[in-house]
Amino acid sequence: MATLRVRAYNVLFGDALLVSFPDVDPTGTATDRHILIDVGNVLFEGGSDEVFQPVVEDILHELAGKPLDLYIMTHEHMDHIQGLPYAEEKLYTASDHELQQCLKPTYTWLTASSAADYYDRHPDAKQKRLLFDAAYQAIHRYLNAVTKAREEIPAPVHALWANNNPRKTSDCVKYLRALSDDLHTSYVHRDFDPQGHHPFHEAQIEIWAPEEDTSTYYGRFSPLTMWLGVTPPPPGSRQRPTLTDVRPPAGVYAGAFYNLVNMRRNHLENLLAIDRAANNTSVVFCLTWRGVRLLFTGDAEERSWRVMDAQGVLKPVHFLKVSHHGSFNGTPEPAILNKILPTDYHEETPRKALVSTLENIYNNVPDPETLTRLEERCTVYDVHQQSAVGEYVDITFEAPD
Repeated sequence: MATLRVRAYNVLFGDALLVSFPDVDPTGTATDRHILIDVGNVLFEGGSDEVFQPVVEDILHELAGKPLDLYIMTHEHMDHIQGLPYAEEKLYTASDHELQQCLKPTYTWLTASSAADYYDRHPDAKQKRLLFDAAYQAIHRYLNAVTKAREEIPAPVHALWANNNPRKTSDCVKYLRALSDDLHTSYVHRDFDPQGHHPFHEAQIEIWAPEEDTSTYYGRFSPLTMWLGVTPPPPGSRQRPTLTDVRPPAGVYAGAFYNLVNMRRNHLENLLAIDRAANNTSVVFCLTWRGVRLLFTGDAEERSWRVMDAQGVLKPVHFLKVSHHGSFNGTPEPAILNKILPTDYHEETPRKALVSTLENIYNNVPDPETLTRLEERCTVYDVHQQSAVGEYVDITFEAPD
């Protein structure tokens, strides 16, 4: 029997996956193939730079001096992209591109909107992105002022602030664009044809998301430019956190106080909108190897799932990388979920799911109800609970030679 393996590294709150499988060409020659997906963690409390050294060392050990076949960056969030640039700068310093030369990716795929000229070619997306960037800068200035005033910023807000920093994500994306040469670097979307953009003979890849025009994923902005308290939802609830109901302190004019509260409230809503938009640009792809179908979802949220459903791309799979770290908005509603993990299942191949998450970074993530729904359909592996930091969990599937 031949084995496909998904190795999920414990990078705290983030994603780092190495998919390995044998690939036989028309002459009967077998080659070990490797796909690396993301490598990063969130920068505040849910991350530690120290985890990247054992992770990168293990990846290079598995490659055994051979080039990485394919690197895929799902979307522009630090908890998915900062690991390789950090390791290049801090751990591999013998040359300017020592780690890149060790990995030697034959092909690199990045989400469509990370192309350097993307917004010049998509004016609607550019207009919305400019609004988002302006909103982020307002939020950034406000939170910096709050920090200087030594006021406490709740951990979930701090994590969102760090994870969406456009200057830092831009630096990481610039590094990842250069992993392969221009001829072998692709910016992928649902209409992208993978044929000729990977070296595989047996394995097939279908791109399910995102849409090429990412303007479809941008929500609406609040017009004002943060509350700093949060009332978490009840345990197990799928509700979003609610804003703290605050009262003006004694001696403070109520009208001015509530104007400040509204400004803070809209900052939070805009920060969440920025986060959702980036998540929904995630590359979602289905890898089929010898009849086994594996679905990798990045952090796709509900809007992306609805678009995929409307486009008719969904089909049953044997493996699901649980989207958005087990958040309730990363796993589709039951009617859509049933199209990828149907309750009426009779195949011999066991179904498995993987969640890479860490508690107490974002409110109610992972979501217990979401994990329960998945456990009713397949075996769920939790990277953090089933491995030590910097180590990994292996999920395998077997198929005839």
